[in-house]
Amino acid sequence: MLLASATLIAIALAVVVAAEGRRNRLDWHSQRGLSFLQLGLREIKRLCYQHLPIPRLATLPQKSPPPAAASLKKRAQLETRIEFSRVTVFSS
Repeated sequence: MLLASATLIAIALAVVVAAEGRRNRLDWHSQRGLSFLQLGLREIKRLCYQHLPIPRLATLPQKSPPPAAASLKKRAQLETRIEFSRVTVFSS
């Protein structure tokens, strides 16, 4: 239960970092797209190293933040992809 709580805190912190646009401070290498868990762990490590308090965590958003992209080409593919879903219509 402690490990699950720590994982949730790290992911919530990473979502805050991504929402504020500070992802590139923690994931600076252009060939890597870190998971939210890794981003959160790096942010916790940075805060501990600089003796800063962990900020107040917001609730997790309903929609996932945009995924990390390893290159501009990959980002363009993610932004222009088309998704299809099946639509079922019930008669009344």
